[in-house]
Amino acid sequence: MKKRSFILRVAASLAVTAFFLWLAFRERDMSGLLQTLAQKPLLWLAGLFLLQAFSHLLRAVRWRYLMQPVSKDVPVHSAFAALMIGFMINGLVPRAGEVARSFVLGRKVKAPTAAVLSTVILERMLDFVSFASVLCVVAVLNIRPLEEWFHIPHEARWVLYLLVVGLLLLFVTLFLRSSIIFAFLKRLVPLFPARHRQRIEDLLANFLKGFEASTMGKNYGAIALLTFSIWFTYIVLLYLPFRIFDMQHLTMTEAATLQISNGIAAAVPTPNGIGSYHSFISYTLTSIFGVNERSAVAYVVYTHAIGYLCTLSLGILYLFRENIRITEVMDQQ
Repeated sequence: MKKRSFILRVAASLAVTAFFLWLAFRERDMSGLLQTLAQKPLLWLAGLFLLQAFSHLLRAVRWRYLMQPVSKDVPVHSAFAALMIGFMINGLVPRAGEVARSFVLGRKVKAPTAAVLSTVILERMLDFVSFASVLCVVAVLNIRPLEEWFHIPHEARWVLYLLVVGLLLLFVTLFLRSSIIFAFLKRLVPLFPARHRQRIEDLLANFLKGFEASTMGKNYGAIALLTFSIWFTYIVLLYLPFRIFDMQHLTMTEAATLQISNGIAAAVPTPNGIGSYHSFISYTLTSIFGVNERSAVAYVVYTHAIGYLCTLSLGILYLFRENIRITEVMDQQ
């Protein structure tokens, strides 16, 4: 049953991926794509690859802070190895990497997978806060793309402002007051059959332990600085290729807007954003920023390939280095 469910999950993911790839590349001029990409300097490719790896290293350092309630002094290289293995798994099966990296790091530091997974959920909450913050900045600097995406009349843009700020405040509150959520969930335990209650209580206890990072005020400054650095690096990774594809008229504001597109694309269940990234980013470049189709297609293929090659190569490297079998990791799903 589990195998059948897994196959159906992969099949559905591939179908969604195929649809978005078709959406991104239909009626596009593909004839000169490879030629255009081949002309780009390898130095740019190497530099962006290293910058992409650096963004993952920053994320691993932040994860180390979030892991403190679960296991003190987690080695950065262990967090980085687990992170890259998880991202590689995400490139095969969407969302599977979150459990995979929790299992890998949990085994390394001898912590329950559920407790480690709770820190990953905490990390995703921080990412949503960051996403909403970038959305706020873009809404102030250049709201036109957001108005076009959400079909909001210019006169009613205050609705968008309120929505974004409301979401931001909601997730900040959830991050700082996560204990309230678990107190509510514990009240629901008696509703389950008696034979499952102890297991559910243990699971909640492990999750709560991981969420304790949100109450460690001494780490707020480091976590905030690392979160800003991670997202700033993401935006720079989208900005620098403008110089390669003759889009010098686009600024960091446009790059931040693309990061919003990237965030929306990441919500679609495709392996590492294949298809959804290409579709959302190319639409933003052509329909909102007026970039010609050939440059837009080359840009999305180039930028996505760098990110994908980075996670795939480092993920495989650490999979062998840590002596982990991929079947062992996938069995945790």
